[in-house]
Amino acid sequence: MKSSELRGTGEVFRFTLIQTVKSKAYIVSAIFMLVVALLAAPVMQLIKGSGEKKELEETAIETVHICNGLTFVDNASAITDMTGKKAFSKVKFEEMPLNLPGDLLEMASTMSLEEIAAAYREADEANYKKISEQLEGQGSKCKDVILHTYMNEERGITVEVVRVAGSDVNDDECQELLSKVCENLDEYKIKISGLSEDDLKILDYNYTVEMNYLGADGTISAEEDTGIGSGQFGVAYALMFIVAMVCIMSGTQVASAVVTDKSSRVVELLLTSVRPMALLFGKILAMLVATVGQYVVLVLAMVCSNKLTEVLFHTEASYLTSLIPTGILSNLTIVNALISLALIVLGLVFYATLAGICGAMVSKMEELQEALKYFTFTSIIGMYMGIGAIIYMQKSSTGPFVRFCEVFPLSSPMVTPGARIIGVVPITYALIAIALLLVLDFLLIRFAAGVYEGLITNMGNRLTFKDVIAMARNKSKGGAK
Repeated sequence: MKSSELRGTGEVFRFTLIQTVKSKAYIVSAIFMLVVALLAAPVMQLIKGSGEKKELEETAIETVHICNGLTFVDNASAITDMTGKKAFSKVKFEEMPLNLPGDLLEMASTMSLEEIAAAYREADEANYKKISEQLEGQGSKCKDVILHTYMNEERGITVEVVRVAGSDVNDDECQELLSKVCENLDEYKIKISGLSEDDLKILDYNYTVEMNYLGADGTISAEEDTGIGSGQFGVAYALMFIVAMVCIMSGTQVASAVVTDKSSRVVELLLTSVRPMALLFGKILAMLVATVGQYVVLVLAMVCSNKLTEVLFHTEASYLTSLIPTGILSNLTIVNALISLALIVLGLVFYATLAGICGAMVSKMEELQEALKYFTFTSIIGMYMGIGAIIYMQKSSTGPFVRFCEVFPLSSPMVTPGARIIGVVPITYALIAIALLLVLDFLLIRFAAGVYEGLITNMGNRLTFKDVIAMARNKSKGGAK
């Protein structure tokens, strides 16, 4: 494609953008989206209340196996007294008895504290290994967890909850269990030690809270569970939905603008001063800017609305803020932002160019929907692949289907940006997706350059995609002579 073919793109861009922004449909839709964005936070605050975390009301956990490695605890179930806790009222707490040597108590008077502690640790490790292998053998159907308490190297107490990777028990339920176990640490220490509160202030035990997963052979493997959490799912799905909507809206507007110019014969006047390809790219750029601009204003309005809600309702975090997990965007670096932006832009260019070609295939607005079936079918494939990939990520973010969708050009603009931001797609896959999109965009632009002049000047019956392919072949043969 020669550079002269894009001569006049700037003029077409400015003219189309001004006309689009001035249109009643654009103004009405922009005002509607702005009002919805401004009212979203306060309305949600009124309906749902404050942004304080709601207490878990039910859990998939059936049994908590207590592995107690604390030498001074006589009854480990004392630390899991869930009486009155609605979520855990039906959960069974089963203490694993320590298999201590029979002569330990008789010899305790002649043993050092280190030797006694070593005997407890050995018995505790045997208990933990036994129950871990038992739960791992049940696989993903297992609804039991292990509550492991032991003295760590810093003379502190570690409270650990371990679940089977990929089971129905989720991280939120395990965190809630940990929270309940450690809810009243001072009271807990008083119960298990028999010391007074003043005495415990002198000891000042430090508590370490952990949550891990069971891998192969009952061993701890935090990497085994590659599924994303609800917060990550929300971020990835929201970004995918926004990109899909921008692609569809901007593409439809590009096609409508092309048909409007053809049906009104304005295109005949424009062709006297600009090249046909300049018409297409000028309109593509104008519609992308107009559509993206609406969403930028929408996001800014929601941020302002959220801040105003926190001031009006005198709360540190509104309900809308509480829906965003803390640290969920910790992977949003400059590099990842640029990679995500490149993927989105390349995807928008592809879908908008395809829509422009579809719009140029007809001369009447009544025929537009029929011509847009190619664009609609392609965008739906990309969107549904994106939805399927993000849903599957809840189970595993490294599955073959997910990896394919992350690099496939139709779905990568919708899946990979969000997946990169939440940190579940390697940078290698993101760069491969960018490379494939660059190749696809180049081929589509070359194709458009070969057929667009014939399409935009055709004022007859509606063309089919087969006719467009034939037109491209004839143009190629003519250029070869």
